[in-house]
Amino acid sequence: MLENELQKHFNFSKFKPGQKEIIESILAGKDVVALMPTGGGKSLCYQLPAIISGKLSVIISPLIALMKDQVDALSARGIPATFINSSLSANEIQKRINDIRKGGIKILYIAPERFANLEFQKLFSTLDIFLFAVDEAHCVSQWGHDFRPDYLNIGNYIKKLKKRPVVATFTATATSEVKEDIVSRLNLDSPEIFVRGFDRPNLIFFTQNNLKTKERYTEVLRIVKSLSGSGIVYTLSRKEAEIIAKYLRENEIKAKAYHAGMNAPKREKIQNDFMENKFQVIVATVAFGMGVDKSDIRFVIHSGMPASLEGYYQEAGRAGRDGEKAYCILLHAKKDINMHKFFIGKDRNDMQRQGKDSQEIQRVLAIKYDRLEKMKNYTVEQKCRRRMILEYFSDPEVKNHKDNCQGCDVCLNWKKDSKKHDSEKIDKGRGFLSETVKKTVDLHRKDFDIFQIAKIRGLGISTVTGHLVDWYEAGGGLKIDKFVSLSEQAQIAKVIEKVGMEKLRPIKELLPEDIGYEKIKLVVARIRKKKIVK
Repeated sequence: MLENELQKHFNFSKFKPGQKEIIESILAGKDVVALMPTGGGKSLCYQLPAIISGKLSVIISPLIALMKDQVDALSARGIPATFINSSLSANEIQKRINDIRKGGIKILYIAPERFANLEFQKLFSTLDIFLFAVDEAHCVSQWGHDFRPDYLNIGNYIKKLKKRPVVATFTATATSEVKEDIVSRLNLDSPEIFVRGFDRPNLIFFTQNNLKTKERYTEVLRIVKSLSGSGIVYTLSRKEAEIIAKYLRENEIKAKAYHAGMNAPKREKIQNDFMENKFQVIVATVAFGMGVDKSDIRFVIHSGMPASLEGYYQEAGRAGRDGEKAYCILLHAKKDINMHKFFIGKDRNDMQRQGKDSQEIQRVLAIKYDRLEKMKNYTVEQKCRRRMILEYFSDPEVKNHKDNCQGCDVCLNWKKDSKKHDSEKIDKGRGFLSETVKKTVDLHRKDFDIFQIAKIRGLGISTVTGHLVDWYEAGGGLKIDKFVSLSEQAQIAKVIEKVGMEKLRPIKELLPEDIGYEKIKLVVARIRKKKIVK
């Protein structure tokens, strides 16, 4: 049974909606087009059949950071996987190529640009590949929101293989035009098309309309203060990302801006710090998100309406990937629509300068205006937000949708000034031992260390430590000595006697650099537990 393989390799007891039927199609040798949202479990749909086949599978991905995260997670599970991209030296690439030739690798991640290398093309043509999976497949289409010319040649490279593999394509968002382009440009053979997983019950959807600029900033602050955990605030401009981040910091919220105007090392540091929960809120443009694998994001706030529901749901869907309750909140202003219309007009001028046919220009503009209108309707209409999303993406689950989803502002009859439905009242926390904590504990019991658990689950080290502390304080059998030496425990306890343990920072400041917050948390938990026992 596939469920047994799922449990064996990924420690999951059941599939997410749509995963099993997609995997069955791939194992049956059928080409696939799978439309699944962020958090819907796309990666497992190509990883599990790749593992079961026992042969080499190639995954095309445009995201270097995501490649590394997924390979690290697979390696932590003992699955032989690697990647080849521009982040590696020539010697390291050659070493990995040799491993592939020897059959030591079962899952290979590569960027589409790698095919420009003649040596790689020669190697590639000799490989016996079971599965060729194209992630972020919307990049193949000029209608996709992230079109990449290198994707156009993927179909030709598949033809060069000595034996045609199963070809499976995956994307979080795709219109009918994009789906047609994917099938045509990749030369898919009578593919089975799946639209699954857009109904994520743990996500709560809210919108507010026609806010003025200062009202929007104030509302962002109010929401962030009312919700626990880390979150993302998306803005429509770099300037506004900086303004909101500064405003949050001035109001005692740890926040940092992130946008394409920053150099790559700075962006990387901010992203890594956010992954490790070193600050609560990242305020970003759309430059942030692709390839970010942080499972415990508790809220995504849009301070500005996106240009399409595809873009909105891909960004909002980064919340709650651990399956716990999370909030997707859209704050709309009239100026948002005017800004998008300005950009559409700019696109018209750019296409005219490029000498494109007038009919083609009109077709492109009509699609953009239609997407914008549907995005506006989602924002302003008093209809169930969840149903509108399912209908837009043609998810078959819409037929099972209840009259009241109990998970959006419309169905909850939420009003901004209503005490009954204020977000402070609705957010009741995740429970003492939530499902996400239990998943961490289960991996710990199977002798995975904290770093492996973090890689496998897409969580920060501090989050994993927090889960184990919660379990320990609830009576779990965590062996603190395994993580913190007796001498370190003595040092921490001595400082606690001086400054108390109400806050961790004063303790950390009096300890050596190599004793981090994670160790302090574990010792504090032990002391608290002893006091309770006494």
